[in-house]
Amino acid sequence: MRDGAITETTGDVKNVMSTVVSRYLMGNIAKSFLLLALVAVFLGMGIVEPRFLTFANLINIARQISIDQIIAVGMTFCMITGGFDLSVGSVGVMSGCLTAIVMLATGSVTLGIMAGLAAGTLAGLVNGLSISKLKVNALVTTLGMMVIARGIALIMTGGDVIIGLPTTFNFIGVGFVAGIPFPVVIAFVVTVIGHLVLSRTEFGLNCYAVGGNPNAAKLAGLRNERIITITYTAQGLLAAMGGIVLMARVVSAQPALMHDTNLYVIAAVVVGGTRLGGGVGTIGGTILGVILIGALFNGLNIIGVGYEWQQVVIGLIIVAAVAVDNFSRK
Repeated sequence: MRDGAITETTGDVKNVMSTVVSRYLMGNIAKSFLLLALVAVFLGMGIVEPRFLTFANLINIARQISIDQIIAVGMTFCMITGGFDLSVGSVGVMSGCLTAIVMLATGSVTLGIMAGLAAGTLAGLVNGLSISKLKVNALVTTLGMMVIARGIALIMTGGDVIIGLPTTFNFIGVGFVAGIPFPVVIAFVVTVIGHLVLSRTEFGLNCYAVGGNPNAAKLAGLRNERIITITYTAQGLLAAMGGIVLMARVVSAQPALMHDTNLYVIAAVVVGGTRLGGGVGTIGGTILGVILIGALFNGLNIIGVGYEWQQVVIGLIIVAAVAVDNFSRK
């Protein structure tokens, strides 16, 4: 009898230890997944195509991902609060086109940029108020804004490409500061500010609370509606900033650009560990996600993989990231 009790107790201890070890391993696997994927992509691409790891190409990757990086910072806040924004590409295009039109009409780069940023901020504010005050689903709200903003961009430009932008404006997209592309500098500053706000301020902590358990957050006295409105307004501002940088890079205003921006940005945020249901996520993880997807696209382009297969690869990465996250939670 005593031997049986000892055997049963030993079995329980083994089960508990097995569970603890399993959770520990899965937690670490989930946290290491992104870093391992990054190492695999950089080493794999470097072996297949040595040009991938050249300094010039790494700078090129940094420049290419800078716009998605700017917008992804805002998307991280939106998703941590439990939502997302499908309109970022259209808002970026609308803001960039308005910037070009105002610049050419007034001859002032500053006025043009201010008009573009104001338009993006207003679009974000409308999204935020619709979601928080009118209780319209984030999917429906931002899908509607995606169509509206794209339509406004087409109306403003007549569907044409606007050229002849001031050379001082082009510096924003193609200029260098101490050998570093200016868009990379902008993205770095936005990233640092986003990280500090999310990790060091009461507002950042409140975003986690609202996304993790909105009812509990409200009972604790948090103003959920205000937090969500501010989050989407900031996202609109950052989408406008990304659109303006892109227009400066291509040295023209093109209403057909940024069609897939929302997909890539949301993918990067999810791959970076931000939970779709809200309450979990970091700016650092998001940036690693942006780098992974940007490096993968760049490498696939260099080795000659077609656009269609690139989409397949990105889709598989997203599914894998979500699967790992779900598995680790169990």
